[in-house]
Amino acid sequence: MEATITLTLSEAFHGTKRQLKGGAVSIPAGVKSGSKIRIRGQGQPDPMTQQMGDLYLKIEIQPHSFFRFDGENLTCEVPITPDELVLGGSIAVPTPDGPVTMNIPAGIRSGQSLRLKGKGWPQPKGGGRTDQLVKLMVVPPKNLTPIEQECYEKLKAKS
Repeated sequence: MEATITLTLSEAFHGTKRQLKGGAVSIPAGVKSGSKIRIRGQGQPDPMTQQMGDLYLKIEIQPHSFFRFDGENLTCEVPITPDELVLGGSIAVPTPDGPVTMNIPAGIRSGQSLRLKGKGWPQPKGGGRTDQLVKLMVVPPKNLTPIEQECYEKLKAKS
């Protein structure tokens, strides 16, 4: 017998317990959509022996507003300013464990991805974590001050 269980990204990342008719079930950290968990003796009875069969829980993870999967890695898009794009700098990047500081090299391109090694999805077998890929997207300022406007115009004139 098979049943589908839907988890939030946080529940799938950290692991959770769910209450079923036959008792509590532990969902290990790092399960992914499509994974199956076998629960012995919680399925349908065998018509010949009346022995209870196994239940297979198929895992589905709800879409998240910020994080996505790219193969085994976790991905996200982070906004950066034009000056961070040109000059580089440090930014705070959300991870499932909380924000970490990432250094942006000078001259990076909008849409380019950087890697946070070992900050991605937990690996249920063998331990460790995948990487988190951070796609940097330039967001232009909404309201320029007169000084900023002047600086951009000077840059444009020199290009």
